[in-house]
Formats: sequence, C-alpha cells, structure tokens
Amino acid sequence: MAAACVISVSASATTTASAQQPNQRTAVSESAPQGAAAEAINTTVDANSQLRWGPYLSSRKAGVTGAKSSFYVECYKRGSDYNDGKHHTNVWYRGVVIDDSTSRTYYDVYSWGGNVNTPHDPPAGLGRC
Repeated sequence: MAAACVISVSASATTTASAQQPNQRTAVSESAPQGAAAEAINTTVDANSQLRWGPYLSSRKAGVTGAKSSFYVECYKRGSDYNDGKHHTNVWYRGVVIDDSTSRTYYDVYSWGGNVNTPHDPPAGLGRC
C-alpha cells in the first residue's frame, strides 16, 4: 500500500466528503472513542478493485472500479482474510467511492485493504465500523 495520505486532524464535528480535499484526513466525531476523535480519510482505491456490500469475499459485488478512484473512507472492519501475493490482510474499508473513469458514485461499499492506498492496515485513528 502506498502512503498517499496527508494527515490533518481537527477537533470539529462531522464534515462531508464533498467539502474535503483529496488525500486529506479529517476528524469525525460520531464513532470516536471516549475523549478522542476518530478520523475519516480521503484517499484512493486501485483500478479494477471489486467493491462489495460487506467485508467478505462472499459479499455481493456493488461494482468494479475502472481506474484509480477517489475513496472517502469512513471506517474499517475485519473480514475475509486475503493474500494477493503483494498484500495480506483481513482489513476492509467502508465508505464512498467515486469511480474516476465513469463518475459513478458508490455509497457505503467495502473494499479490501490491499487495494486501498493507506499507510497501514488500518491507519492509526480510523474508527471501526
């Protein structure tokens, strides 16, 4: 996974994906642990990534990205463990994907962590789903 995120944390309440800049992290207060703010991240998901309705390989497919695409990650969940030969993880990310090749928007979809450009699986500060 490429470290493509710029980190910026604020103490403010929830912000919307459309107000964010790509590759920027922002605090989101809904799922924050007591006394701390959990972060959401704007990052990218690789081309040809399968988007699913749950964090399992058996979950129904929502779509496939046609190009490297924008991904507003809201949270992560541990699901199916998968090894593609480059990455091995059971972390899945949920959020909003905008397929940059078609401009189609997928809401509340999951992508396997090996396809999501984060510095670690999961990155520090990202809340669980």
